[in-house]
Amino acid sequence: MKTSMLTVLALSAACATASAQIELTNNGGFEAGDLSGWQSFPSATSTFLLTNDANSGTFAAELFNNQLASGAVIKQANLGIGQVSPGQIVDISFAVKGEGAVGGVLFAEFLSEIDGGGVSSAQILGGGPLAITSSYQVFNFSVLAGPDVSGGVTLQFAAVTGGAQGSTIVAFIDDASVSIIPAPAGLAALGMGGLVLGRRRR
Repeated sequence: MKTSMLTVLALSAACATASAQIELTNNGGFEAGDLSGWQSFPSATSTFLLTNDANSGTFAAELFNNQLASGAVIKQANLGIGQVSPGQIVDISFAVKGEGAVGGVLFAEFLSEIDGGGVSSAQILGGGPLAITSSYQVFNFSVLAGPDVSGGVTLQFAAVTGGAQGSTIVAFIDDASVSIIPAPAGLAALGMGGLVLGRRRR
């Protein structure tokens, strides 16, 4: 009876450890009080600024683009090298609000990066432009990493404008999270060991 109880406790502890989320972003909520951890690829007239207009905490980011027919991109790049496995489930969440005019839109994209350059998969989260409003909304996605993640994974936002005069997009971004649940390595072995031990004690 004691052996069975110890086995159950050991398995429970292993499951609890395995289910702990591993956060991959660096300063995803901008609470460092700066833009560290983020890479910016601006258009000729875009801006990427820290703001106090936050969904939670003190800070968020404001991404603005009014350069016609262009995209201003910010990203958390090459996350989880050596931690994310091909085909692994990756959980993504972020809070966004904003406004686009005359074709200005915001995209969120998840990339599986190849070491040395290129991607093995690229996914537009939600399948198209985000349906942003003047109030913060939290978006949640669970996606599969691509077949090659030797360069990690990337979450990026693109503020894209159209070609018509007056096309603009402003977006406020906060609480960006990219996380994984580690594979329960050794859990099956632990379970088999418990069963063998139980049989031997009978």
